[in-house]
Amino acid sequence: MARRRRKGRGKANMPTPLRLTSMMDILTVLLLFLLKSFVVEGEVITPAPGVELPESTSDTTPRASVVVAIFDSTVMLDGQMVADIKNPSGDGSLLIPLLAERLGQTRAKELEIARLRGEDDTYRPRIAIQGDRDISFEILQRVMYTCNQSGFGDISLAVIGAS
Repeated sequence: MARRRRKGRGKANMPTPLRLTSMMDILTVLLLFLLKSFVVEGEVITPAPGVELPESTSDTTPRASVVVAIFDSTVMLDGQMVADIKNPSGDGSLLIPLLAERLGQTRAKELEIARLRGEDDTYRPRIAIQGDRDISFEILQRVMYTCNQSGFGDISLAVIGAS
């Protein structure tokens, strides 16, 4: 009986080999994630679902900014639906009140973040508009006017580079 106990103890003291299979799986997944999320040139603007961006031959790279997407008559701010502008305003105003309210809130948050970083003196609110290539000019004009009235003077239009 004593012999059996000694045999069991002897095996417990032997070092077990390191199994690399699961570690390699984890490292592979991490590597693929990093490669997928790594961007060489600045910000990547992902078009909102349903938005087909126009093509451009411009070489300038996009900067980090608030994104407003327009398709059909729906306006989205940073991925959330803000307004539906099917019918033109009856008073002839270009301002979209719901969008203006949300842009004001967004601008206040960005200004607070810039203040906490110590960059409030250099802060310039920027906005990028992703407009479907088939939207009417009147809708684009109303969105741009609302952005400007909400304090976003640096407006850029998102496009896809022509290859």
